[in-house]
Formats: sequence, C-alpha cells, structure tokens
Amino acid sequence: CGNKLRQGVLEDPKVDSVEYGYSFLDEKLHGLRRGELVTVTAGTGQGKSTFVNEIAYHLSINQGERVAVISLEENNLRTARRFVGIRLNHPLHIDRGGFTDDQIEKAFDETLGQGSVYFYDHFGSLDSTVLLNRIRYCVSALDCSFIIFDHLSILVSGMDQAQDERRAIDQTMTKLRSMVEETNCGMILVSHLRRPTGDKGHEDGQQTSLSGLRGSAAIGQLSDIVLGLERNQQADDNSECRVRVLKNRFTGWLGIAGSVKYYEKTGRMLPQDDNAVITDDFIEPDF
Repeated sequence: CGNKLRQGVLEDPKVDSVEYGYSFLDEKLHGLRRGELVTVTAGTGQGKSTFVNEIAYHLSINQGERVAVISLEENNLRTARRFVGIRLNHPLHIDRGGFTDDQIEKAFDETLGQGSVYFYDHFGSLDSTVLLNRIRYCVSALDCSFIIFDHLSILVSGMDQAQDERRAIDQTMTKLRSMVEETNCGMILVSHLRRPTGDKGHEDGQQTSLSGLRGSAAIGQLSDIVLGLERNQQADDNSECRVRVLKNRFTGWLGIAGSVKYYEKTGRMLPQDDNAVITDDFIEPDF
C-alpha cells in the first residue's frame, strides 16, 4: 500500500479540465472538471440562467462536449431559442430581429443540430426520482459529460409537501452529489439565495455568501465550487454583474474573479472587459 501511494504521489496528476468560456474563471478555477458539482447562486433576476446558458453553449458548441440542459423554469422551446440566439448574437427568445428563415435554420444546424445538446422535457412532472434517472440516462446512454440543472428550488417545491424545505434540499443535494460521483459527470447547479435581513437585498447588489444559500447548508457543503453573481438592478448602469468565488475546493482561491456584462442588444452575458460583443461568426440580419 505504501509503495502504491509513493508511486501515485510521484506521478503528475494531469487533471483534465475544460473551459468555462469566461477567461477569468478559467484562470482562477483552472476550468471545469468532470466529477465536480458547481453551484451558481444569486438573487432573483440577476442573470443566472443567461450565465449558465453561455457556459453550456461554450461547452457544447465551442468545445464539443455533450451537455444536457435541465431548465425547470422555462420550456424547451424558449431554451432552444436562447441557444440559437447566442449563435446569432440576438435575443431570439424575444423577437426574430429581422433574420430570415434560412439564417435561423443555419444557426440551428450549427448549434442544436450538431447533436451535442440535450433538453429534458419536464412538463407535468417534477418527480426527483424520475429526474435523477434521466440524468443517469443522459450520462450513461447519451454520453453527456456535463449537466446544467436550473434550478434546485423548483425541484424541491415539487416534492412531498410533508417535508420541510431544509430536509428536502438536504436529501436532494445528497442525491445529486452521489450522482456526480457515480457517473463522473460535471454538474452546474443553479440555486437561489434567501432574502437577507435589512433594507438592502441581493437585487440591490448586496454581497453574496455561503450563509445566504437558500434552505440548507448542504448546498455549500456538498458543492465543489460555489459562484455568486452580484448585480445592482437599480443602478444607472445595471448591466454589470460581479462573479464572486464563494467556495473553491480545487485550488482554494476565493474572492471576486471578474465581472460580466449583459448586453441587451445581443442578449449575451460577456466578460466586462470583452469589447468583442459581435463575434467573428456573427450573422448579419437580412433587413
């Protein structure tokens, strides 16, 4: 046993990572890894879904990873429009923006048509056992390496009402953590923050913390990495959102990693210092 450990310590760990798509997170967190659970948390309307969809797009389209997107807060058509809209650099879930059918179909073929993104049709059922089985299927049968789960609170609200919220979250987080370990997938989980005491709320840009995670300490305890999004929705320029690393089991680095900005014209959430709002593959609309 001692010799095996000695040999293991001598070997280069060579941890395989993929990119978040946000360079400041790749620098501070050394990328995303399979077998890890990353939780993204923020107040209501801070851009959590937009943020994780940007990551999912980068994983699947730019890096060729198979990704399953479980978005319990919206239907699959809206999520699909978000993905195709990223390719078009236009919020397609809001309006067509003057694009022709051919341009939208081309963007669809270049994104969702590649077969690397799977959506979960949750309509009519939020049974946690069924959902966990679907996740297992996505990893084992569809070869998905990453799961985007948006979000925890909706799943818990659909569980047996006889359970209190803390107990329900404890049980769900334990199951999700075990699932990640069992299947060796990477999971990005969206979770809400509880309402803070005092006059200033998270929608006003209050600093996020692990203690602010809604419902149970198990969310922070069982996550490998926790990211908090902080944006003052009432500021004159309310498009900037700070990304704070609240937990980092991999390297231990904590603090503000960087900032992203929501561009209303394109519907994109990009790094604050990234002036390339229109990317090289941007498709001009046919007005």
